[in-house]
Amino acid sequence: MKKVRIMFSILGAFLFICYFALVVKATLFSFNEYVYGKSANLVLFDSIKQMWRSDNDWLILKNIIGNVLLFMPFGLLLPLIFRKLNSWRFMFVAGFGTSFLIEVLQYEYFKRIFDIDDIFLNGIGAMTGLFVYKFLAVLFRFFERAFK
Repeated sequence: MKKVRIMFSILGAFLFICYFALVVKATLFSFNEYVYGKSANLVLFDSIKQMWRSDNDWLILKNIIGNVLLFMPFGLLLPLIFRKLNSWRFMFVAGFGTSFLIEVLQYEYFKRIFDIDDIFLNGIGAMTGLFVYKFLAVLFRFFERAFK
């Protein structure tokens, strides 16, 4: 079973590199039809409330659900590559920290919005991804023991 774990780590590393390249492209180098210029939302839940009030289902799906889903692979793949990185504390710091870095880069270099709500939603996504990882790890161990 050690070979299976090594295989999962290698596959996870490949998937993480591809995933993170897509995140960088989507967050930093993509066309944004909602260009408001360089601005910042530092009030937690402010932009989320605005999206809910808009009654625009696409906007809600893209920005709220999309920001959570965007970082779920982050929380799922990192501990798959490095088993010691499966702690809630680490994923909290890594998920929120990486999202914060992306927001700073968007603001400073790409003249876009720094949105605290994006950081919150991305962090929730990373934590959800870790939850999925931990659930799958329990299932994997169960089947590993059952078929020994």
